[in-house]
Amino acid sequence: MNKKVIALFVLFALCINFCLTSCDFFSKGDENGEINVIPDENQKPEGEDKPATTPDDVPDRFKTAYEIDRAKLELAAQLATEKLLRIAEEADGRFPATSSTDYQYVYGQNNNWTAGMYTGSYLMAYQLTGDERFLDVVEGHIDSFEYREANRIGMGDHDVGFAFVPSCVGAYKVLGTERARDIALRAVDYYYGTGYSKEGKFIIRAFSWNNRDGYRTMMDSMMNASLFFFAGDYLDNADYTGAATDHTMTTIKYLVRDDGSTYHHYQFDPETSKPLYGVTWQGNSDESCWSRGQSWGIYGFSIAYSYTRSEKIMQAQKDLTYYMLNRLPDDLIPYWDYDFISGDQPRDTSAAAIAVCGMLDMAAMLPEASEERLIYESAAAQIMEALIDNYTGNIGIAYDGLIHGVTHGVPQGLAIEECSPYADYFFLEALARYLKDDFIRPW
Repeated sequence: MNKKVIALFVLFALCINFCLTSCDFFSKGDENGEINVIPDENQKPEGEDKPATTPDDVPDRFKTAYEIDRAKLELAAQLATEKLLRIAEEADGRFPATSSTDYQYVYGQNNNWTAGMYTGSYLMAYQLTGDERFLDVVEGHIDSFEYREANRIGMGDHDVGFAFVPSCVGAYKVLGTERARDIALRAVDYYYGTGYSKEGKFIIRAFSWNNRDGYRTMMDSMMNASLFFFAGDYLDNADYTGAATDHTMTTIKYLVRDDGSTYHHYQFDPETSKPLYGVTWQGNSDESCWSRGQSWGIYGFSIAYSYTRSEKIMQAQKDLTYYMLNRLPDDLIPYWDYDFISGDQPRDTSAAAIAVCGMLDMAAMLPEASEERLIYESAAAQIMEALIDNYTGNIGIAYDGLIHGVTHGVPQGLAIEECSPYADYFFLEALARYLKDDFIRPW
């Protein structure tokens, strides 16, 4: 074979290779010829913004102004705060478990994720009444949070924010207690070093588990992120603020579906931080929408928006809110999962109370004469009234909670339509938002 033939053969081969490479290149490009990364089949695609929901997507019942009679709110607050004082006497400095057993609270040490909201309930009661007996309870609790932080008790997972924000941050914001502020700031320093993935940009479900299931993030942590937001704002610390903001954006990207529903958890690869797939723990299925998780997002995204003023975060909050409003039963109290909108499945009043706080929080940041603000305020009032009318009265048996009907975890068979300190807290916060013009948010 002569040299000319060899040269032609090589040239032909190069041309073929160029054509194949070019085809592959442009098959991965967009209309501008720029390269797009083709994700793994299990990875949620990079992003185009999700379709925005609008007020047109909301049921008509929420498009008319609605107000709760103030006397009803005042009576509900009176009964709730009086009951809280009785609980304090029975608890005698101890903290209730995460849920009641046969409607009764069982008391123990300050070591669980709801302890902060239990203390926060007394701060809310003080805001409602000005009664200093509630302050005595809070001051006694701060000692236990100082011990808890120093000994890292219950600080091996994502719930550090739940423990220290409504209690210690709340005591600083409401009372000016500097010792409580310092406890929270020490907690956030440890939390940032252990509970936040700088590679994945999310709050880790449970770093102490040191396994695959622990390397997830979850809707609950939209509330825990508020500890980073507070510390970043107070200390002018870009790392803390960045962690909270990045966690929020990661949550929007991977846990919020196109229709505004949410995964409960999202699994990431512990070795590479690569996003893998959505999964549930307390929902009906991996592809369903656990109602309390949705409410954590409704409130958590509002808190994040208040710190960032990001339009993307605001839209995510609206998407979650409108999804919820379209999945409520006629009596407005969510079932434990939005797979259900009728029937005999358990309800979850905590999902309702949390959502009310989230809607009222966002409503205050919407234009006063806007249709969206009207919808938020109307929906919140109707849901709140349903809670007061149907879940605070006599049910034929004594119950320790301020409201009943709280469902903690159906798949685990835990506390089905019982009481819980976290539901008590958000019910009181909602009352304080309605009744106190000078309400102070701890988150």
